Amino acid sequence: MSVKSIADFLKAIGLCMALGMAAPSALAQDTKQDIPNNPGPTDLSGEKLSGGEPATPPFEGLPFFPEEEKREKAIHPYLFADLLLLKARRQSYDYALSSLTPTGTGVVGDMQNLDYSFRAGFRAGAGIELADRWQVEASFFNYHSTNSRFASAPAGGTLYATTTNLSFDEIGTAQANGSVNFSVLDIDFGRWVELDPSFSFRFTGGTRLAWIDQNFSAIYNGGPQAANNSMVNMPIYFSGGGVTAGAEGVWNFMGKIGLYGRGKGGLIAGRFSSRLNETADNGTVTVVNVHDKYEGVVPTLDLGLGLCYRGEIATVRIGYDLFNYFDMVDSLQFPGPQLGNPVRRTSNISLEGVSMEIGFRF
Repeated sequence: MSVKSIADFLKAIGLCMALGMAAPSALAQDTKQDIPNNPGPTDLSGEKLSGGEPATPPFEGLPFFPEEEKREKAIHPYLFADLLLLKARRQSYDYALSSLTPTGTGVVGDMQNLDYSFRAGFRAGAGIELADRWQVEASFFNYHSTNSRFASAPAGGTLYATTTNLSFDEIGTAQANGSVNFSVLDIDFGRWVELDPSFSFRFTGGTRLAWIDQNFSAIYNGGPQAANNSMVNMPIYFSGGGVTAGAEGVWNFMGKIGLYGRGKGGLIAGRFSSRLNETADNGTVTVVNVHDKYEGVVPTLDLGLGLCYRGEIATVRIGYDLFNYFDMVDSLQFPGPQLGNPVRRTSNISLEGVSMEIGFRF
């Protein structure tokens, strides 16, 4: 190998070594331009540990709104008032029997019963809605109705008295008078549960105090024994208290307009006080005067169904209501000759009709 070849070989080796030393420096310069400054180590809270900028803190949920929590935990008072057009119904309200046949030829006719017309009543209440929609409310219901009926012996027929005791039977005319008065106080605890935006319901439990007065009297005149303002009076007074349980549901099928249904049952223990008093000859002669006192338990049932509007503040309801008090009528009568063997007139009392309610929630 010549000297010139060796020199060319050494020159090529030197050029390769120069290129190898320049390549890492150029690569480091490019990397420095592409990568941002090192922020330095940080902890998970975003605090800088040793130099650099704070890191972004981790996600901890939606922002807290104290006003929304305040509304959820607020106490909301509310008021409501009902106007009810109700009719009272009961059995054992007969006062005479009208027969188209004369005495001694059988009986073909109709019983004459006292009944009631529709009368207005009211119910009003107030309550407090606590957190989680728990409610405590008190309401008062009052209803009063009176009525009278008159009957006379039909032509060629006979009129018989059905309330007299150990006295006359056939009469010429009969007049009946009756009245019923309800005063009921309810205290209920309950909670509304919303299954979806269109349907909600609540269960309630509480207590009920009731004062229920009934008056029933009949006045007889005429007949073979010439009755002269002979009167039979059979009042019944009840007062008591007990427990109730119920449920109520609202289905909004068109925005804020919907259907509602409610029911409540109860057992009321109380004291009955009834009297049977019969006088003849315009009150101058006493035929029977018996006072009966006893304690009993009265089952009750309240039902309601109708249309409703339920807004944020105001609520309006129009529907049908039924209130039934079982075995509320229980009065004495002595129809036969044996004074020691009285019979009892028994019946339920029911109130039914339409109602309109308006309420406000504050």
